Amino acid sequence: MKNQLTENQQNAMNIFDDQIISQSDFAHEGFDWVSLPQLIDILVGEGWATKSAEGTVGSLLETEHLTEDGWGDGCYALVL
Repeated sequence: MKNQLTENQQNAMNIFDDQIISQSDFAHEGFDWVSLPQLIDILVGEGWATKSAEGTVGSLLETEHLTEDGWGDGCYALVL
């Protein structure tokens, strides 16, 4: 079961679904590989304040929706 998301987290995930997951080669699997700066830039491009985008992306690290790949290369799995 996925963690319960806050309103900001859910809004961010909706944007990521639209701009990343739905256009991904891995869309059929419901995830894609991303970097944290990429996610922040997407939210800022959607009109979010930088600090709000950073906080929301950071908080998603505490959920099952954003997990480090384990290779230490700054790549994360963004999972719907």
